[in-house]
Amino acid sequence: MRKRDGLVALALLGNGPAVAGPALFGDWEADLRADAVIALSPGRSDAGDRDAEPVLGHVGAELRLERVLQNGAEIGVRLGVRAQADHPARQGFSGQVGDAGAGPLLRGAFTGLAAGGPEEDDGFEAELETAFAYIDGGYGELLAGRDVGIARRFHAGPESVFGRHNGVNASLDTSGIATVLTRNDLTGPSLKVSYATPRLLGVRLGASWTPDASVGGVDRDPRSSVPGIAEPRLSDAVELAANASRLLRGPDVRITGYGSFGRADVDLAPAGEDFGTVEVWSLGGLAEKSGFSLGADWLTTDNAGGRYRAWSAGIGAERFGLAWSGGFGRAGDDLTGVKGETWHVGAAKAFGDRISLAIGLGQNRIRSNDGPSRTSLGPVIEITLRQ
Repeated sequence: MRKRDGLVALALLGNGPAVAGPALFGDWEADLRADAVIALSPGRSDAGDRDAEPVLGHVGAELRLERVLQNGAEIGVRLGVRAQADHPARQGFSGQVGDAGAGPLLRGAFTGLAAGGPEEDDGFEAELETAFAYIDGGYGELLAGRDVGIARRFHAGPESVFGRHNGVNASLDTSGIATVLTRNDLTGPSLKVSYATPRLLGVRLGASWTPDASVGGVDRDPRSSVPGIAEPRLSDAVELAANASRLLRGPDVRITGYGSFGRADVDLAPAGEDFGTVEVWSLGGLAEKSGFSLGADWLTTDNAGGRYRAWSAGIGAERFGLAWSGGFGRAGDDLTGVKGETWHVGAAKAFGDRISLAIGLGQNRIRSNDGPSRTSLGPVIEITLRQ
């Protein structure tokens, strides 16, 4: 589907009516949530030979069915779909960022980035990303189905007024060269089993097991099949994570921290060659006091072929009826030979519960070991509609 057609589809989906209500599901409580995001960057500079995209979009919808049992445990089902028109050169955070030319080349098992090869051109994607059942009671939460892993669910780090068009962990990227990834999302929205303990003394532990992690989502697409590139396929993935949150009564500061580990077996397509394993470690934290926040996070992975490291830091505030944020991040990728850097500043205003507008300035830069740096700088405008 062409991206222009995709943006039209996003707009239509984002304005659809809510159709679910508790009366349709008997004793079950039903809630339909939807959001649509338009990301604009008029006049953004091109990153060398990679053209900037002035308009991108996202839409998502999730149906939640919940019921409380007589013993106090909650059971539920969630179904969610997402669609987005992202930069065609980096759909699902994958893409070619180096200058190595033709293959044979290797794609990063975690990052999805390759050092060369043909540039991808697939800007529109739609996926069923959520389809799971769960039970949450006194012994913790057990979940089975299609969902992100426990490492991503427990993530804590800097906050930004840009929910999707952010330089770090970018869901939408008008520059096409975002490479800073600090969120441990090794398995994406694959079929899995996850367990999380109750929060005891502010601490919660969790684990996930994913039999086949080569399932695509709109922000992660390990199904790539590009000529000249050895494509990693992940299986038998295990994730472990911890999240801790505590309010320090004296200074009234809320401290949240997390740590996670992920590991998966790796085969290379199309030959099916056993390529060992990939491991990912990440840490992060956020401190909040009286409308101010300060956060940082860090990630490292062997990427099944070359070490990748990334970190970010950010500050936020709520003043004068606006939310403000500024952030900076860097990444180094031995597999592609590329170093990435990003920063943003911006402010956001909510208009009721359904509309918010964020405006600011952002820059992405990548520098190859064998080539010049490429920089994309421009305004960032993000309009969010919620149902």
